[in-house]
Parts: sequence; C-alpha cells; structure tokens
Amino acid sequence: MPNWCNNSIAFFQEDGGNALLDAFYTDIQKYQNYIDPETGNASSWIGHWLESNRVDIKNLYTRGFLSNIELNDTHVRIDMETAWAPLPEIWDLMAEKYELSYVYIAEECGCEVYVNTDADGKFFTTRYVLNYFDVDDLELDDRTMAEYGERLRGLGGETTYFDSWKEVEVAFEDFGFTFTDIDGLNKRLDAFRIRVYEYSSE
Repeated sequence: MPNWCNNSIAFFQEDGGNALLDAFYTDIQKYQNYIDPETGNASSWIGHWLESNRVDIKNLYTRGFLSNIELNDTHVRIDMETAWAPLPEIWDLMAEKYELSYVYIAEECGCEVYVNTDADGKFFTTRYVLNYFDVDDLELDDRTMAEYGERLRGLGGETTYFDSWKEVEVAFEDFGFTFTDIDGLNKRLDAFRIRVYEYSSE
C-alpha cells in the first residue's frame, strides 16, 4: 500500500484571461465522479481523463485520484492524491492540451516530500512545515521535559504551516537558542526528535 501524496495544482492562463480555463474546467470536472462505462463503477482515477483525451498511458505512471476541482476567477484548482510523489508529467499534459500554465504544492510526510513550485506565492504561500507530534511520545528525559515541555506542547498537537522564515523564527523564539537558517534550527531540534521542513521548488 502506498503512502499518499496530497497535491494541489493551480492551472491558469498567462494572459490572466479565463476562456481556456472555462473549457478546461468543463472537461476535467467530468472525471471527479466518473462512471466507468465498462464496470458501471464510480472512479476518480486521473487515467480516465487521459484515456478520454487519447493519451497513451502505457508507459505513463498514472496512480492518482481527483478529490476536488474548483473554478476560481484566476485559476482552476485541482486537489489530487497520488501514490508516493507528485505527477508533474500528467499535469504537463493537461496544461499543454489547454495552453495553460500551472504551479503546484505537494506533501507526503512519510517520504519527506515537500514541494511548492509557486515561487511568487500567487496561489500557494506555504514555505515551511512542522508536522504534528505528541510531546508524550517523544520520550524526552526529565530535564529536557522540565525545561522545554510546555513550549513543545505549544507547538505540537497539529501540523503547523509557515509562509515565511520570519514566522518560523517567531515560533521558536521562546526556546532560547540561536539559529540563522533551517539547518541550524534542525540541529537544535534534533534533541527533541522533531524538525521543520522547507518546501523545495521542484
């Protein structure tokens, strides 16, 4: 069974228009709850869109499923679950057919996949993440718990996303140690068995 990668893709027109977006949305939304004519079963597999558009999928990895499709003023947002990693080869095909551009954000914490290709932050602003952790599961020694336990509880309990390095600095300023970059911070966090991940651009 694979680890599932959560992806959000924003397709948009470079000229800021929406005529091509409308056509794309009309096409792609049919496949979120697609009924396979051979089996009669509902399936959100992305391969249905590819096959319907005469794309040869024989040598193409297509293990991905549509979970949400939205038409916005400036873009079409598609949320997908994919096995292990993003599927930019498929999104390239979708964008090419409708003469669109796209950026995406993807997260699969089991394989430490964190990607955000939206360099300008137009659609996706997240740059760093601290994954959920339960302080009581960290098995820290009594001294560490006494000194940092409450601060760690303030950070744990949910996945925390940061839009900037400044937000990361603020989150850890009460810990009393110094760091200047992500590597320095994670060296400090090794003692707590947690780490902050930076989203890559590819």
